[in-house]
Amino acid sequence: MILPRIWVIALLVLLFLAASAFAARWLTAENRERAAVVELLHLQKEGDASGMLALLPGCAQKPKCRADVNANARTLRGGGRLTILRYDSGSSYAFAASSGASRVAWDRGGATPAVVQCVAVERRGLAFIGGSIVLHSISRPIPGEGSCPG
Repeated sequence: MILPRIWVIALLVLLFLAASAFAARWLTAENRERAAVVELLHLQKEGDASGMLALLPGCAQKPKCRADVNANARTLRGGGRLTILRYDSGSSYAFAASSGASRVAWDRGGATPAVVQCVAVERRGLAFIGGSIVLHSISRPIPGEGSCPG
């Protein structure tokens, strides 16, 4: 009689651990998205348009997207430490594939004004089993109180 009880407890512990692992993976999707956007912003701040285009699949083939990247790399280039002031994900806490425009406000310290931009983000696959994050475009700066399309 004790042996079946041990098996039930062991099964419940395994189910709890599996559910915890899936939940942790799902919750880290937010961090993976933000990290990808921050990497894109660092390249932009360094003026590295080709590096930005490498992170934006298909952007180089779209004239408007390529023009926005080149203009951003040229005009938003500068020193200082990149600081994210606010990040609003357009696909936050999605279980499955989703897409949306994430709004990011950032600055590089000092006397420079904050910059607000929209990044088109796509989440592929199931977040809790390691879905991927794909960035498609980055807008030119928008007004500080402006919102992203979609």
